[in-house]
Amino acid sequence: MPKRVGVIVPSTNTAVEPELYRHLPANVSVHTARMHFSNQPNGSEEMLDEHLPAAITDIATMKPDVVLFACTSAGASRGAEFEASLMEDIASKTGAPTISVMAAVVEELKERGSKKIGVLTPYPEAANNAIKKALKEAGFEVPVIEGLGITDGFAIAEVTTKKLIDFGHEVLKDQDVDTVFVSCTNLFTLDALDELSQAFGKPVLSSMSASLNAVERKLAAPVEGTGAAKS
Repeated sequence: MPKRVGVIVPSTNTAVEPELYRHLPANVSVHTARMHFSNQPNGSEEMLDEHLPAAITDIATMKPDVVLFACTSAGASRGAEFEASLMEDIASKTGAPTISVMAAVVEELKERGSKKIGVLTPYPEAANNAIKKALKEAGFEVPVIEGLGITDGFAIAEVTTKKLIDFGHEVLKDQDVDTVFVSCTNLFTLDALDELSQAFGKPVLSSMSASLNAVERKLAAPVEGTGAAKS
């Protein structure tokens, strides 16, 4: 039976929808509610406090089978406890299991047995600090995390694979890491993972690859108490 993925995404993000549509099965549809995001210093706070509630209400009306809260940095900005509580709130209001990107990343890194994470981001320092804190609280070492310093959310999607590779070579040189994490759902990474891994000589996980894998697992899981997948 057809499945519906509800996605809650910053308004400046232009990567999540095409990335999911290109890589999810043909019987899965993607439906998005956008949270207005400004490029002001408090843009993430305003997005969470003022615009997220309406997005949750809207996405609930299309009766999703799973919901993805598709913003890595905003999810991590107030800590793991807040993020977990937020996912529970979204799940209760939409009636669907809800995925946070940061939690999906942490779960996959643990499954891989990763210990020392080198992180590449498009973000300025404040967002990098939130990502680093989230990873360290989850038990990982973060020998290096560097961002491109992009403050225009829309411009992040224009970062090319070549630019990521050039940036990664600069950042990761001589660093003792076993896994590279490329953070941000507004980067086109799903078709570039092999190229990135070969370039860095390390396994590469991205916000989008962790999100895609988590969505696919939720869609395949039986609905609690029924023994069958939700239709």
